[in-house]
Amino acid sequence: MYTAYLLIAFLSTTTNMTFDFGNDKAGRNWSIVNDGVMGGLSDGNVKLTDNSVIFSGSVSLENNGGFTSFRAPYDRYDLSDYDKVEVKYRSTGLNCALSMDQYRRFWRPNYKMSIPSSDNEWKTLSTNLYELSEYQMGRKTGDLMSEAAAKNTIRLGIITDSKKAGEFMLEIAYIKFFKSAD
Repeated sequence: MYTAYLLIAFLSTTTNMTFDFGNDKAGRNWSIVNDGVMGGLSDGNVKLTDNSVIFSGSVSLENNGGFTSFRAPYDRYDLSDYDKVEVKYRSTGLNCALSMDQYRRFWRPNYKMSIPSSDNEWKTLSTNLYELSEYQMGRKTGDLMSEAAAKNTIRLGIITDSKKAGEFMLEIAYIKFFKSAD
């Protein structure tokens, strides 16, 4: 009987949500979405390694282009139990961002965490989930992530975020959402 209570307590405690691109091979079911869906000419590629995922390519502004992205499948990603997000990464070239979508339509608002170029040095970037800015069509709205938005997240993704042409490489070991110690 005691074991059953212990198991229930363990299963009901949510400590974090981690997308480990090395050990757990998160990203196998993620997909590339380039600006070609709107006529652009940007190109993104992805490669899973033993310890990470490497998202790389080139952004073109030609033909109304300007982005490439690596996105999780649509699902329910309830982030409301957490207040921090952390990304371990290294990168070169253009800046990227972690995006959190609440809608399937690209013109609806989403939330982003900037991932600046690290000159190919490994960095761990952590920020408060509820301090992330809301964006609509690439422009800040002035609003911040709310608990309702965190609860209703339906897709995570990585997107180039420099609004200029160029090459980039972003290698990610993991993305983690967790509750900070108060």
